[in-house]
Amino acid sequence: MTNNKRTKIPQGSETVFFEEAYIHRKLTEALNNLFNSWGYLPVETPVFDLFDAYRPLIPAENTDKVYRLIDRDGDLLMLRSDITLFLARQMGLILTEKELPVRICYSDSILRHQDSDDISHNEFFQSGVELIGKPGFEGDIEILLLLSRTISLMDIPAEIHLGSRSLFNTVFKAFSENDKNEILKMTSLRNFNELIDFCTPVMGKEKAEKTAELFSYIGNAKDLKKFIDEINKDEINYLINIVETLEKAGCADNVHIDLSEAGSQSYHTGIVFQVYMQKVDSAIISGGRYDSLLSNFGIPAPSVGFSMLQRKIEPGIKNIERFALPKIEKTLEESDIVNSFKKAEKLRSEGKIVTL
Repeated sequence: MTNNKRTKIPQGSETVFFEEAYIHRKLTEALNNLFNSWGYLPVETPVFDLFDAYRPLIPAENTDKVYRLIDRDGDLLMLRSDITLFLARQMGLILTEKELPVRICYSDSILRHQDSDDISHNEFFQSGVELIGKPGFEGDIEILLLLSRTISLMDIPAEIHLGSRSLFNTVFKAFSENDKNEILKMTSLRNFNELIDFCTPVMGKEKAEKTAELFSYIGNAKDLKKFIDEINKDEINYLINIVETLEKAGCADNVHIDLSEAGSQSYHTGIVFQVYMQKVDSAIISGGRYDSLLSNFGIPAPSVGFSMLQRKIEPGIKNIERFALPKIEKTLEESDIVNSFKKAEKLRSEGKIVTL
């Protein structure tokens, strides 16, 4: 029996139909309305770009996850696999320092190969925000407050795990970049016995054990204070100040300091965070500060933001019916199509959905 390619669907692609697609679009609209109300304006990035522009910023182990193709002129292109990366290049090419800060939001598809043991998805719908040109504490707090409101809008049982790439870089500054990448993997997987063994030749046994204890910490700001020393005091006090400020704003009930979170992207430089939801096997929202990324594309602009895999979140939204399709009025039974049209238009002007 021959394989009919006209009926075959590529593995990992996604199609959304009818009522489910309506809910998806209405949720996207609600999110964008929220972002707009905070002054974040929409942008759209190209679906493909020159691969060489991003090659130095993509870790070698992630290169194979990028979809690549050759254009008619022989240039190597990549399909959009990370909207933040594409946005950084677009903003770096057009922004000037006088225009900063700039607040942007987006909702679009990305494509990337998943690991061989997870080939169910290669196409994702990513929504998010980026605050470009606002450094330090004020920018970080703004993004985290907006993140809190985003979670409230979707009404999902989510937990925010807040960490610090700058703390990670400070503590492990004596290690090479390759070694730091290995340590980052151990930390994110919480393989702390392995971490101790790896760090002992450089740090000594006692310090390696204390370091593993530090990066295994998950808890509140108060209990984190016991880990402060001369090396890490600035970064830890910064995290404590962040959480205490969120508490004053009434937005810290679901925030946990989790020092095993040190950044899901190689370009992260400061605070980092991931949002988790029960019954979902990976983070649904990721974000953090990336103060050096845009300088690769022409403008040195401190930046912070977050992005979500929106389709992963939708099944867990409470009261999803608020985004559902309203009741469709029955087809108007009129022998005269013109009368039917006029009655339908009147009902549509009242906000109803009517078929002819």
